[in-house]
Amino acid sequence: MRVDLVPVSEAARRLGVNRYRIHQRIAAGSLRAEKVGSIWLVDARDLRPGRRSRPMSSRMARALAELFDGGSPDVSGSELARLKVKVEALRNGPEGDLPGKVSAWLADRAERVEVAVHPQDVGQLRADPRLALSGVSDPRAGLSWSAQMEAYVARDDLLGLADDYFLDLDQRPDAPNVVLHVVEGGVGVPPRLFSAADLFDRAGAREVRAGIELVRRP
Repeated sequence: MRVDLVPVSEAARRLGVNRYRIHQRIAAGSLRAEKVGSIWLVDARDLRPGRRSRPMSSRMARALAELFDGGSPDVSGSELARLKVKVEALRNGPEGDLPGKVSAWLADRAERVEVAVHPQDVGQLRADPRLALSGVSDPRAGLSWSAQMEAYVARDDLLGLADDYFLDLDQRPDAPNVVLHVVEGGVGVPPRLFSAADLFDRAGAREVRAGIELVRRP
């Protein structure tokens, strides 16, 4: 039987997620794929339409996260009404639906950059005031990952951070131990939904449970 294979970018478009999520699902075995040279091709049979919600824009993702945390996002009345429906679904819907909904809706919340730094430098990087810790590094998640870290950084600070810590932003390392989520404007404490999405994207049982608890925390 002939099998149709599509590149990762097309698979991401069909499922409404980012490319990283496709690579993650390939690694986890939930998407059939084969590597041709240096390129992964995904089995189109696993890309049935309608399986995942479409991602929100970065603006609306931030607005959803702000509303979820009790804030008042600067959106139109119709946008606010739609956001309230999503907040209600996250607060009162089935717990098992949370990872899929949050990961899909917030897939475009930030640009993801993976880098590798010397393990001895992770602690110093974690303490840098230009970074806002999230995901496995978020104290609210209750996890202890000393050898790895995850954080949000303003785009205007990214190059300076890379120069200070000799980060290679162009090379995708085989074993990254630092994940940076690049956003426009300033950064503060990441919204709970952002940090939960970072945890869900890792797909590990402990991380998913920590993400669910972060979302459902009063």
